[in-house]
Amino acid sequence: MKIRFLGILVCLFATASLFAAGNANLQPIAGSWTCTGTGFAGDMGPEHPTKAVVRTSWELGDKWLQVWYKESKTEKNPHPVEAELLMSYDEAKKKVVSGCVDNFGGYCTQESGTPPWDGDKMVLEGNSTGGGKTMKSRDTFTKGKDWIKHMGELEMNGKWTKTDEETCKK
Repeated sequence: MKIRFLGILVCLFATASLFAAGNANLQPIAGSWTCTGTGFAGDMGPEHPTKAVVRTSWELGDKWLQVWYKESKTEKNPHPVEAELLMSYDEAKKKVVSGCVDNFGGYCTQESGTPPWDGDKMVLEGNSTGGGKTMKSRDTFTKGKDWIKHMGELEMNGKWTKTDEETCKK
């Protein structure tokens, strides 16, 4: 199951533009990024290095951030992830909300805590579906000046299991 893309998708944190007040929580995500990391052993295969590009654009009156993520195909990563993510800020809940789809037929919905960012960290939690299974998923993002680190996890057999870790740079 390749739900790890969700986090990587959001691995685009750093540059900000002028946005509506409700999108201030998404400013660190906007931009173009290059990501490198590790996809851990799981349903999709053995542990392998990953390399990806991420691009974003503001859509629908600058209320939704569209995120496009694409891994490079390599000998060690013969089935790279390609995914799209939409993110917004729910003003009533005071949370970042997101939905994603991928090239394996998977999809997810997640939301942050309140407030979305706890210092330099944001955690999105929800459900991911792929390969006929639905599981709880969690993506943790840590932002720096010109980089973002991401860790993706799925809950399997009552235990959180890491699916991937990446660092994305401008």
